Amino acid sequence: MAGKADTARKTKKAGKEAKEPKVKTKEKTIKRPAHLQITKLASVAGSLPTAGLTTPIVEATISTQPTETHLPISLKVVSGGQLTTGPIVFSSDSSQFYLAKDNSVSAYNVQNGEMLQNFSVHRDSGLQRAAIKKIVAAEDHRVYTFSADHKARLWDARTGDLVCVWDIGACADFVEADPSKSGRFFCAMRRKRQRAGAQKKYVVCRVELKGEPNGVEPVHVERQELFRASNVAGLSVRADGQWVAAFAKFRVHVAFVGDANVKCHVWGMEERVSAIAFHPREPVLAVGDWRGRIVFWFCVDEHAASSEDRPIVRSTHHWHAHRVNAIAFSGDSLMLSGGEEGVLVLWQLDTETRDYLPRLGSDIVGISPSPDHMRYAITLRDNTIRIVSAVDRSLVSLLQGLKFAERAGRARGAR
Repeated sequence: MAGKADTARKTKKAGKEAKEPKVKTKEKTIKRPAHLQITKLASVAGSLPTAGLTTPIVEATISTQPTETHLPISLKVVSGGQLTTGPIVFSSDSSQFYLAKDNSVSAYNVQNGEMLQNFSVHRDSGLQRAAIKKIVAAEDHRVYTFSADHKARLWDARTGDLVCVWDIGACADFVEADPSKSGRFFCAMRRKRQRAGAQKKYVVCRVELKGEPNGVEPVHVERQELFRASNVAGLSVRADGQWVAAFAKFRVHVAFVGDANVKCHVWGMEERVSAIAFHPREPVLAVGDWRGRIVFWFCVDEHAASSEDRPIVRSTHHWHAHRVNAIAFSGDSLMLSGGEEGVLVLWQLDTETRDYLPRLGSDIVGISPSPDHMRYAITLRDNTIRIVSAVDRSLVSLLQGLKFAERAGRARGAR
């Protein structure tokens, strides 16, 4: 009897399970609302430093595909971080300095780093076409800008008003002012039309911007070709405006332009050149290389201009262990240099002694002495600009942008 009862219970249970089959439930996909993503991004951007920035920190695009389980954020533009990539430009009275970013120029107070003015180049012409290549300070707080749209412009830095525009006919990648005459510049431009296999890709010209709106003289440009080069990585002009030098890789072009007949010499270097600068008074061209040396070439006098066979006297100054990124002269007896060591070296040329400003925190990429020789502006690779007193080496002001990570290759090489 017990066996029949157990069999009956099992049969009843099996029938109940057959009448109530198991129901498979589908997993629900929960999507994160888009407004939460935007709020999170805005909170992150708001926590970043924005001193001196004129454009948004981050712009993002959010994908809304219906099959995705979440809404990924992809960066579209990262802007506002890079302050400048080279030496800054002081005003003629040393009270302000100017920075160019994309198609805009910002004026800052030297004493406290406060932004005083900001003006943009052709807001309707597009960012790439009007990107500023070079700033040159003029008298009475006026600023010349040279842009990628082949235009040179004169601005009033106090009001931000555009004074005049000149079409120079090409994009000037490198520009240096002629110290001997206002409104005249030396420009390294890419040649527009080149034959297949042409090696001379750059032409160095003397450009003079004449006339102003509502003036007696009409607005026009006078351009004189000086010499051609296969490549140009930098320019330097002597204080008297009679010598101009251009360098790239292992070559330095030195040209005498004091008269109608331009005499250009090409000097080959043992090491790759990284920076050049003329001494303001002596017939010396300082050439920095990738080995860390600064070589003085005594080749910029009237005898060197008339003869190519004359032997050149050289002297070597060597302290840097790595590439020399920047060379500048302040007065007649002081030379400033900097590189990957993050140390500003001050060379006293009269006494042949050195002084140092160490622990700057990053590689030096630009050095700018003020016109009154009372301050030095040091541009660092980590997006920092330091204004230092020339008297006691104290920090006058500091402009800090977004800091960027060091290159992984350099970190591995240091191990």
